[in-house]
Amino acid sequence: MFAQSAYSAGYVGTLPDVESEFSYLRKEHSDKATAPYSVEELDKQNEQQLKPIPRDNDNYVDIIVKKDKNSKYINDVNNVIIILEKLRKCLNTNQSIQMFNAIVSNLIDNVEYIRTEYQEKPESNYLSYNKLIEISSQARAAANFRTQGLASAQYIPYTSTDNVYTKEALEQKLENLLNDVNDTIFILKNLE
Repeated sequence: MFAQSAYSAGYVGTLPDVESEFSYLRKEHSDKATAPYSVEELDKQNEQQLKPIPRDNDNYVDIIVKKDKNSKYINDVNNVIIILEKLRKCLNTNQSIQMFNAIVSNLIDNVEYIRTEYQEKPESNYLSYNKLIEISSQARAAANFRTQGLASAQYIPYTSTDNVYTKEALEQKLENLLNDVNDTIFILKNLE
């Protein structure tokens, strides 16, 4: 087995002196290790060295922090204008029923938010508010009409005189919706 020695483990012998080779590290380290500052000294240094932030100066606040000049209602209406323009494009290009229903659903959700948000406020008396509520219900009716017409087209031939979902009726409904969308966009864009 192993012979037992006076040392139980580790290096046996003398180690070389490496302190002189690494003395430059010790000097740099000792320069950095100074006593911590007291709270009073830190406060005094901060007052002397640090400049005030621009937010504390009213002259710079409008430059740095852009204040929104529009009211919350106008910002909400601007979001709906984008959706209405998508709906107008969808109606003009005669896109798929799925795309049409998705845009109408988005419009309904946004108008419902506006309705609940401003129902008890003075904005509920605005023409734009009432026009949004109206266009939302018209778009919902047109989406339902178009969806039901597509579903019933498989079962009811267009030659029937009793058919409500004729191609002409659908085109008339979508044409009326397009006219109302254009009117609503005009009213909303001229909102002050």
